Amino acid sequence: MKVNCQLPNIEENILELDIDNNNSISDIKSKIYNLHGIPIEHQIIEIDSKKLPTRFDKKKLSNFKITDSPNIRVLYDLNGGCGAGCDCCGLGGGCHCTIL
Repeated sequence: MKVNCQLPNIEENILELDIDNNNSISDIKSKIYNLHGIPIEHQIIEIDSKKLPTRFDKKKLSNFKITDSPNIRVLYDLNGGCGAGCDCCGLGGGCHCTIL
């Protein structure tokens, strides 16, 4: 199924992903990393307005009761700043922030 994934602070903030119920949350995070370079460890996935903790990363989408076209959002978890200098948060790469 094709789903739209909303990304924060990215110029083209809607990303179309081709996923199926056999994909895990970790698979989705990997696809987002491969397309936009957002580090997996800084991604929080939200499906239909429910934040998924990292302990669910290995679970497949079939484990969740989702609609045919779920609303997926990516939130950044930069608690204390990532230190990567990526400027995902818009602070010029010198971030010391929490973005949720």
